[in-house]
Amino acid sequence: MKTTFDNKKKILLLSGKKSWLVSTNVDMILLYVKLGKSIEFPLNNKTNFLNSVLVPLYREKSTIRETFEQVKFLKNLNQGSLTLKETKIMSTNIFSGKNIHGFGYVEQFFVMLSLGIFLVTKIKNIKLKKNFLNLVKTLIVDFNTRNSPKLTVRFHKKNFKKIIHIFDSLPERKVIIDWEFDKLIFLNLLK
Repeated sequence: MKTTFDNKKKILLLSGKKSWLVSTNVDMILLYVKLGKSIEFPLNNKTNFLNSVLVPLYREKSTIRETFEQVKFLKNLNQGSLTLKETKIMSTNIFSGKNIHGFGYVEQFFVMLSLGIFLVTKIKNIKLKKNFLNLVKTLIVDFNTRNSPKLTVRFHKKNFKKIIHIFDSLPERKVIIDWEFDKLIFLNLLK
């Protein structure tokens, strides 16, 4: 993501491409952007140096939303990519991204959790169902411990990639329309 901050006009310009993942069709998407270089920015009546920002993106003309092919793997999941062409963000809509560290890991956690629950409901083999359910339970327990989301996700990523490949070899996968496409999305989200 290319970022430029006009200090005189107090406008942030964003150009580039980002993928997005939301649970419903929405008018506004919150975008977390790591800045190429720090910007000096007034927040709460004092000057701050921001290395990352959180900005709301509405349906601006300079922002193109491309929805990925219809995803049928998880109901109500809406995924796609955003192409930003010098999208202007006014200073009033810029928030510090400082407290959002690890946001990507939290997103991956929820992808693993949703995926695990979905697979547990679809699998008919009792032994595999129990194994998958134990993975989901362990993931939740680890997320609620003192470990950071980053460590929790790193620790469980390999197991969730394995269950995707196990499910891929089961006859139940034939029930899922466009399974191959969905499998690639989830494997990419767990990179």
